[in-house]
Amino acid sequence: MLTIYQSNSIGQLQQVSDIVHNTLLYLVDPTDAEISQISNKLNIPKDFIRDSLDINERPRIEKEDSSMVIILNSPVAINEERLYEEIPYRTIPIGIIHVKDHLIIVTKEDNPLCRDIFSGKYGTFHTHMKTRITLLLFEAIAQSYLDILKRIKVQVGRLQQELKESHNNRELFGLIHINKSLVYFSTSLRAMRNVFLHLSKGQDIKLYSEDEEMLHNALVDLEQAAEVTEMRSLSLSNLMDAYAAITHNNLNSVLKILTTLTLVLMIPTIIGSVFSMNVSLPFEEQPIMFLVVIGIMMGISGSLVYVFYKTKFLRF
Repeated sequence: MLTIYQSNSIGQLQQVSDIVHNTLLYLVDPTDAEISQISNKLNIPKDFIRDSLDINERPRIEKEDSSMVIILNSPVAINEERLYEEIPYRTIPIGIIHVKDHLIIVTKEDNPLCRDIFSGKYGTFHTHMKTRITLLLFEAIAQSYLDILKRIKVQVGRLQQELKESHNNRELFGLIHINKSLVYFSTSLRAMRNVFLHLSKGQDIKLYSEDEEMLHNALVDLEQAAEVTEMRSLSLSNLMDAYAAITHNNLNSVLKILTTLTLVLMIPTIIGSVFSMNVSLPFEEQPIMFLVVIGIMMGISGSLVYVFYKTKFLRF
């Protein structure tokens, strides 16, 4: 789907039907016909658009003739309520194509961040301000990572509390899926940091003093997001390792109890089996022998329990 925007005489963003001078083009999952139309009309490589639609594309900058594409990765929520079954967050590419007198934003799916930019949430702009729009997108993406990382912190805390009260595996699966999302974030943030640093040199896009400040702020937020992501991922890995160790210790404790019960109950069983045989035994005619045998059983069983306890094999 192609949407064309242009600033009117009072600076308001409005949709127009044709590609005219200084327009902002928003391409969402375009058809082959739309890709060909844009490519031919604005003289840009089709691969610039197709690469921006590739879900596995990494952040980078590519230039060809008078056009340039900047590919960034934006975090999106897939389904936070189903984090026990699938990863709750992933990244999708956003292509920002600079051509003479136009700026093209390409995404595989409609991105709320782009709508926020168009609504002026992150700052005002005119459609001829290609650099400013690009930097607003940088800032919006960096802020989006920080916002989602805050939500992840809350989710991990909730899962941790559920793990204390439950012995099911689904909470662990939730932590695993969140950790996978953090891996996606970490990979994207490292690559985007290189893109931001490269652009800060001012070789590919012209930066004015205000632009340099915006890029610096976006870079600071991005580096903060990268550090928080690394910290969250490490903390989550340690948390899962700790729960694995706790589960292993609990299993060992259960096995020790079962082993102790088996040995303790085995002694009375053996003695009882001997006295149940159809053969003559010493003192079998004595009425007190039953109590003596019971006492021997209890004494041996109690001794075994005491030995296991003193050797720290068994703990109550």
